[in-house]
Amino acid sequence: MRSYVVFSSMGTDRPGLAKEISEFFTARGINIERSRGCVLGNEFAMIILTSGKTEDIEKFVNDVEGLRELTGLDIHVRKTKAPSHREVLPSIPYKLLAITADRPGIIHQICKVLFDKGINIDDIASNVDHNPVTGANVFHMTCYFSLPPTVKIIDLKKEFSRISDEYNIDIRFDAVIEK
Repeated sequence: MRSYVVFSSMGTDRPGLAKEISEFFTARGINIERSRGCVLGNEFAMIILTSGKTEDIEKFVNDVEGLRELTGLDIHVRKTKAPSHREVLPSIPYKLLAITADRPGIIHQICKVLFDKGINIDDIASNVDHNPVTGANVFHMTCYFSLPPTVKIIDLKKEFSRISDEYNIDIRFDAVIEK
C-alpha cells in the first residue's frame, strides 16, 4: 500500500540543505511528489509532499530525528491522503496576479475576498522587489484558486475591482487550463 506524508523544514540557510534532504528521502525509497523551497531572510524553508510504500514511510518518519541532527533544521511530518483522494467539489481553476507598491495588508485584502466568497486557495506565493528606477518596493503575488460554480464571476470581479480601487492594487485573474 502507498502512504503520503507532508514534510516541512526551516532553519538557517546554507549550501547543501536541499541535497541533504532529497538524499535522505532517496536512501529510504521515498518519492518527492511536490515541493517548494526558498530562502526567506537568512532562513531556508521547504515543504514537500512525499509518497512511498507504507513500511518505507513508517521507517522515514522514525528516522527524521537523524535528518534534524544532520541539517540542524526544525522538521515536522504529517501523514496525509493521496492527492487523488482529496475531496474536491467541481470548480474551475483560476490564476490571480496582484502588483502594487508594498505595504502591510495586501495579502489579507485579497484572501478576505476569496474567503468571503467561499473560494479555496490552492497555491499562493508573494515577493517584494526593490525598483531601482522609482525607489519603490513593489509587491507581487500569484495565487491559484478554485472557483466553485456557485460563485458568479461578475461578483468576484466587482469585489476585486473595489479593493483594487480602494488600495491601488493591480489585480488580474483568468481561468487556467494548465498550471
